[in-house]
Amino acid sequence: MKAGIVSRTDIPSAVTVTRSLMSYLDSSGVDVCVETDTALAMGLTEGNSELSEMDCDFMVTVGGDGTILRTAMEMKDPGTPILGVNMGRRGFLSEVLVPEAEWGLEKVLRGDYFLEESMKVRSRCLEMEDSFPDALNEVLVAPPLPSKMIIMGLSVDGEHVADIQADGAMVATPAGSTAYNMSAGGSIVSPKLDSLLLTAICPYSYFRSLVVPPESVVKIELLKPRSEALVIVDGRAYVPLKPMSTVECRVSPNRTRFIRFRSFYSRIQKRILTIQST
Repeated sequence: MKAGIVSRTDIPSAVTVTRSLMSYLDSSGVDVCVETDTALAMGLTEGNSELSEMDCDFMVTVGGDGTILRTAMEMKDPGTPILGVNMGRRGFLSEVLVPEAEWGLEKVLRGDYFLEESMKVRSRCLEMEDSFPDALNEVLVAPPLPSKMIIMGLSVDGEHVADIQADGAMVATPAGSTAYNMSAGGSIVSPKLDSLLLTAICPYSYFRSLVVPPESVVKIELLKPRSEALVIVDGRAYVPLKPMSTVECRVSPNRTRFIRFRSFYSRIQKRILTIQST
C-alpha cells in the first residue's frame, strides 16, 4: 500500500504531526510519498513528488480545509481517497483531530472505513477558451474590489431566474454548502444529495439561494458594460472577467472521495453547532 501526505507548512506543529504520521505509516509497512513543499519544510530530499504526479492508494492531509481543497484541486487522480487530519479552526472536510490521527490510520489500514463521494463543479467563461479548475466547494463570481456590488443575470438551463445586484454570486456543491455558501445564507445540503446551489452574497433583492438538480447548467452573466469581476475557484484560482462575460457552471465528471468513520450529521453537530454555541 502507498500513501501520499500533504501538510500545511506555515505551522511548525503541523510539520511535527506530519513527521509523526510518516513514522507511523513507515512502521506499518506503508510506502509513503511526501508532497514537495511538505518535504522541503521537513528537510527531506528523497521520496517526494508534486501533487500532480503522485500515484498512491490514499492521501493524508494535515491542516485545515484549505489543505484539502488544494489537494483535491491539484492531485493527479481526482478520485484518490483523502483522510483529513484537522489542524484548522473548523475543518469540516477533515475527518479526525490530531489525537485521533493514528487511530484513523489504523482503521484505514484495516479497511474499516467508508468512502463519501463529493461532486465537483466544472466552470468556464463562455468568452474564454479554457475551463477553470474543478471546484470542490464553490465557483464564485465577485467584484475585483471589496464593497463594490455587481449586477448579474442568473439563469438555469437557459431560463432566466433573476437579475440581481449583490456582492457576488456562487455555485456551490453539497460539500461546499457548509462553507461560504452557508455564511451567505445558503442551505446545508447532505453529500448524499447531488445538487448545485446558486447563492447570492448580500443581494440587494429578495433572491438568496436556489438548489437545482445535478443535470442543470447554471449561468452567471455580468450585465453592466463597464463592470469587471473575478472568478474565484475554491478560494485558490483567481481569473479576471471582462464586462458582459458569462460564467457557465455544471457538474464535473470528477468526484472527490473522502475516507469517513462518522456520519455527515455528526460532523454538523460537532463542527458547526458546537462552535455556534460557544
